[in-house]
Amino acid sequence: MADLMIHRGSSQIGGCCTQISTGRSRILIDFGANLPGEDQTAETKDSEMFQKVFGSRQDGVVYFTHYHGDHYGLFKEIPGQVPMYIGPLAKNILRILVPYIDRENQEKGLPMVERMGIYEAGKWMTPVPGIQVLPLYVDHSALDSYMFCVKVSGKTILFTGDFRDHGIVGQNGRLGRVLKTYVHGPVDVLITEGTMVSRSEEVGTVLVKSEEELGQEASRLFQKHKYNFVLVSSTNLDSIMEFYHNTPENLLFVCDLYQALIMITAMRDMERKGCFLQYRPSRQHRVVRVLGKTDSRWAWLREIGNSMENPLKFCSVTEEELERDGFVMLARKNTHPDTYQSPFETLRDKFFDRDGQIIYSMWNGYLGGKHADQDLLRFIGGRPYQSLHTSGHAYVETIAKMIRLVNPKMIIPMHTEAPEKFARIPELAPYHDRMRVLRDGVGLSLDGL
Repeated sequence: MADLMIHRGSSQIGGCCTQISTGRSRILIDFGANLPGEDQTAETKDSEMFQKVFGSRQDGVVYFTHYHGDHYGLFKEIPGQVPMYIGPLAKNILRILVPYIDRENQEKGLPMVERMGIYEAGKWMTPVPGIQVLPLYVDHSALDSYMFCVKVSGKTILFTGDFRDHGIVGQNGRLGRVLKTYVHGPVDVLITEGTMVSRSEEVGTVLVKSEEELGQEASRLFQKHKYNFVLVSSTNLDSIMEFYHNTPENLLFVCDLYQALIMITAMRDMERKGCFLQYRPSRQHRVVRVLGKTDSRWAWLREIGNSMENPLKFCSVTEEELERDGFVMLARKNTHPDTYQSPFETLRDKFFDRDGQIIYSMWNGYLGGKHADQDLLRFIGGRPYQSLHTSGHAYVETIAKMIRLVNPKMIIPMHTEAPEKFARIPELAPYHDRMRVLRDGVGLSLDGL
């Protein structure tokens, strides 16, 4: 026997957890937290997830698709005897990210990160009896993201996780090549994300279509102002590399030490893969200027930068240099405004009115409505800003392409606020008879497929 169950995520974006089981053994894909601002209204709150997933059986193996909090964020609650796996670069990024998130938390997550095993793209694993898992490297706004091909009881399940094909990793038709190489034979069930199904009105209005287009537009915007503050997620590395490579030669490229560590960790990993030229040091900016005082992490930063085949240098920067030369600065919101003023706020206050601009490169939903992020709004503070962003998720036509490529018997949408809408979208309507909307906590037997 075999079945699957979406514990959470069948009709919401984020907070994901999916189970594939033989009855005696199981794997779990993701154990994510609800998106910020969603927990109070979610059908299943974060505080209820441990009991829902592990309350009656503390077994199985957890596979994380990537390092976004809505996919791994409840990792501290996973029982100690349950193995966890994640991609190798994703683990290294979590080694930087989790201590930063935990700096005000009493419970530290780094020991749990160190306990995570790593999987390798294109290599089959048998984590529990009767279930095989093949991780496949995919394009997403989180670098080192994966979909999984799962074989259980003679059935093949393809679980896309979050994916797209318009970023750096997805260029030159990579999605089709990966599927052709590794997914052989019939796919019984395709479980696909559908984030953009409920956000389709954003395409062509607040989004550029690709990371490459984002870089081209950034180059144009940067040339108009001397002082550029870019509000971008510190782990959205494709966009960060586009901003870096499109910084004009006459401006400094600036970030803080935390951001520099994430950036150089990703660049070193991508250099070792021997691909994706966008992750190599810019010819115009062989030195990245870093805000903040020198501490023990500088040695770590410089060690990584110097170990690369094409070294990248880092040096501190003064306000006098920033004022004289101008800059493109990767900025972040301040989550503790009552007790701390960030250097980004200080520099914004000093330079914005002197030929400065804010470029907002995040989801537009954080600027209003139920997902409004007050910390981001506080940074913008009513100032004019330029929106420059591309989605981290598959456009509708990309989901349709995925369906054509693998020709599944059944299609299950998740990671979407509108699972019922799938069958009514023109690009997906030809497959309406294969669509199956599951509800959280409701199991689906695979034996009859």
